[in-house]
Amino acid sequence: MSMPNAPQVKKDTLDKALTDPTVPMKIRKKLLRQVCNEEDETSETVVATVLEAATLASAGQHYVSKTKELAEVIQQIQDGPLRYGTFDRMIESVVLGRRAQLILPDGGIAFASVTDPKLAQELRCGDAVWLDSQARAILSHQPDPAMRGEEGRLERCLPLGDVEVSMGEVGRIVCRATAQLHEQIERGEAEPGCTVVVCPRRLVAWRALPEEKGPNHLRFLCSEPVPNVIVERDVGAPPAFIETISTHVRRELVNPEIGRRYGLRRSSLLLATGVPGTGKTLSINALWHRLYRIMSEITGAAIEDLPQRVLRLRASEVLSKWLGSSERNLARFFDEVSKVAGETFVAPDGTVWELPCLVICEEIDALARQRGQDTLHDRIQATLLSGLDPAQPVFRNRIVVVICTTNVPSLLDVAFVRRAGGTVATFGRMDRFGFRAVIEKHLRGRPFVGSANAQRSAIVDLTAWLFAPNSGDEGLVELNYVGQPNAVTKYRRDFLTAGLVDRAVQQASAEACDDEWRGSEPIGLTTERLQRAIDAQVRHIVDQLTPGNCEQYLTLPDAVRVGTVRRVARASVLPIELERAS
Repeated sequence: MSMPNAPQVKKDTLDKALTDPTVPMKIRKKLLRQVCNEEDETSETVVATVLEAATLASAGQHYVSKTKELAEVIQQIQDGPLRYGTFDRMIESVVLGRRAQLILPDGGIAFASVTDPKLAQELRCGDAVWLDSQARAILSHQPDPAMRGEEGRLERCLPLGDVEVSMGEVGRIVCRATAQLHEQIERGEAEPGCTVVVCPRRLVAWRALPEEKGPNHLRFLCSEPVPNVIVERDVGAPPAFIETISTHVRRELVNPEIGRRYGLRRSSLLLATGVPGTGKTLSINALWHRLYRIMSEITGAAIEDLPQRVLRLRASEVLSKWLGSSERNLARFFDEVSKVAGETFVAPDGTVWELPCLVICEEIDALARQRGQDTLHDRIQATLLSGLDPAQPVFRNRIVVVICTTNVPSLLDVAFVRRAGGTVATFGRMDRFGFRAVIEKHLRGRPFVGSANAQRSAIVDLTAWLFAPNSGDEGLVELNYVGQPNAVTKYRRDFLTAGLVDRAVQQASAEACDDEWRGSEPIGLTTERLQRAIDAQVRHIVDQLTPGNCEQYLTLPDAVRVGTVRRVARASVLPIELERAS
């Protein structure tokens, strides 16, 4: 063998020795160590060859591993994901044998086999089950799952495990009752009229919801405390209906038989009309307090210990953009009225009382507009009229006081006015006696400049300034009615409302308070300050007066239309300021 071939022979020999599995590992390790320590060309070639072989072996193993993982993923994709269903019942078929009838999430029906006999014995109607991708076999189940759905009303139980349920606009539907619901029915926890959870797509009634306890679940029940508004103290010129309703409620609580002898209804309905600021809300709050005071006197319980008996209906809480939702909200409101009115109260002495219920329907014109203009509002009003029917048991057998308010009675439907307007209380602008009563209520207890009679003197001066024939008031605005030649002058007194007087007193009091805070003298209210505040409040209205909104701020004759509005030039000073200067 020639010398040039010697390195190649040596390389081949080393390669075989290092890779031969029959050579002991101890000898192979020692040989590899010697080769690595050599620095000749042959040793380096052998080391490189061994490393390449090791790399290829490692890559092959990694490739096999990844190929196996990919094959498993492909198999899972081909098999498909597990499917979900609801167990209905076991059926026996001559052709198919014993199979489970299932309800799929889309409402479809599937018939799957149950290979595990123990699982077949455990399945109950309503159980959640997991199926293979073809829905051929049940693999596992979950007893009594907490399924969600829509609320419905249980009407009655039917044969073969079905129940009849009513669901708002959907009407009555027949559903499959789960085993959980059947157990609730057997225990007496689910009776006709209770609320059940229903899936309309699958036609399954899952379970009955527990009965709601306490007042928190009542959406329209007022939770705020009784208003601290006392008629004798806070309401100037109180409307007559406060005393009328108070007397009616007291009589029904103490001696209801006398009302039955005269054929009187236990409930009363009132329609309160008038522009904003005329005292509707204040009067209703005063009646609210009066009724609770009557209940406290008769039952012997403190006002704060009496139950909540006031429900409030606002159009914003009823109207909805979804078809049928507004009617359902109204129906719920009257259901709550019936429930609250039917609850009894046990007095401290053990006596059981049926207390009155106050129902306040604010801005009722939003719900009771004239029919024939909008189909949606016609449906809402039909529900409203049905709920306010005096023949309803809640109004016939309970003490319910219903007060509906509106600022624009002309928008109300005639049928509603007849239904809810058993008594109509019209709130208008104040006359001389009304103004004096209201201003006296607002000024009571406020500091005045001067003697102890300064407050009484201020009231007399303000009343004379506004209502005396020789007060010197030349008017603030002239109105020209269409078809009439002469203009009509409107004075400050023509704009007066309880709300305007309240704002004027607040403005004057704020100015006096600021002066006292800065250390200015004298301290307290004055007639001039109150007069300027009333004048400022009235002129604010005059500044925004137009022919189109005059009826919102002034009392106009019937069947007239304002053509033009002319404001009278303002005087630089008020008459009372001229008197003081002189």
